[in-house]
Amino acid sequence: MLARNKDMVNNSATTIWGFSSALRNTVNIREIMVPVRLLLRFTVMVMTILGCAQPYKYPYTIDYPGAYIHPIGTPSIVDGRERFREIFCELMESKREIQSPYIECEDYLWRLNDEPLPAAVRTPLPAHDTRLRILIVLGAFSDCIPEIGKPYKLGTERLIRLGYRIDYVPVSGRSGSDINAAVIAKTVADLDIQASERLLLIGYSKGTTDILHFLVNYPDLARKVAAVLSVAGVVNGSVIADKYAKTYHKWFEDLSLGACWPGDGGVLESLTREEQFRWLALHPLPKTVQYYSIAAFAREENIQAGLRLAYELLEPIDPLHDGQLLIYDQLIPGSTLMAYVNADHWTVAVPVDESFSGRDPDSVARNKKLRTLLFEAMILFVAERLQQTPVPDSAALPQTN
Repeated sequence: MLARNKDMVNNSATTIWGFSSALRNTVNIREIMVPVRLLLRFTVMVMTILGCAQPYKYPYTIDYPGAYIHPIGTPSIVDGRERFREIFCELMESKREIQSPYIECEDYLWRLNDEPLPAAVRTPLPAHDTRLRILIVLGAFSDCIPEIGKPYKLGTERLIRLGYRIDYVPVSGRSGSDINAAVIAKTVADLDIQASERLLLIGYSKGTTDILHFLVNYPDLARKVAAVLSVAGVVNGSVIADKYAKTYHKWFEDLSLGACWPGDGGVLESLTREEQFRWLALHPLPKTVQYYSIAAFAREENIQAGLRLAYELLEPIDPLHDGQLLIYDQLIPGSTLMAYVNADHWTVAVPVDESFSGRDPDSVARNKKLRTLLFEAMILFVAERLQQTPVPDSAALPQTN
């Protein structure tokens, strides 16, 4: 819109100047140029008032309430930030002896102005529940660089040692969400879920999009899922995908990139706001599943170098983003909002800065600790919520042919 309106201003100026040149030989130049100048100034003034002559730079502030954008008719967000902060901070305190002294809980979780104040008396940390069966769905292009594409690798290793069963779903990093929904369906169908276990699907970035398509496309298998947790998930679609989907389709769709195959080439098209927002409006999510969301955003100085171009594209729209997604595009309709994490889109889940570090060693070490703590806190929060919900009787579930 900004570029289009800039062209409108330029075209107006060109038209006016051409008009004055044509009359130059028949009309006194001073008589015609005065109204021309006034008209040109008026045009620019109107464009400026409408906010289209140049982008307005919003001030960076967190003195705002949390917000989300969803299609009409979808369920509202439930606020779980108070309890998640309590769990995260208590977990950090319990590991204080292995933490660097400069790391504080408030450094990791943003507190917007509508977050409830902490309770006067803290509730103890919930106990780990190894009956939680966990599948993690990776993001876009994750198989192109497999050594860094797995979210929370250190955190999963720690919880596996505690007795959890955790696996990664081998989705195609360059395919559309319906292709990957089929991969998730096969994984869930082949899973040996015990009667006492509850299945939690965790989606990072496009992994969330793929999970939502799985739930809708495979309703019978969706009944096996107790909960879905989205971390920086592409729920409403991505402005970045809107901009680059056609370029990717034209130039890169069929190229081999690292260790990943082209797949069906639909990775960015399935992430556009036009596609995903429309899909959400037309496909209600199953009500038998509990949904949880974690969003992320960071200041410009904390955005990794590889995300700076995307940051510049998103900043005029809203400065509260993670270098890939605006904060209000990361929340599943009807989900419990757990936290706004102070991290960019990579730092919140994958160790890009450790493998291709342009950051100082202290920041790299701090981000590694953030991901490990965050993963454990997420699992404890969801486990506690599921423990408060009776296990459904499978015999009572509607049967389908």
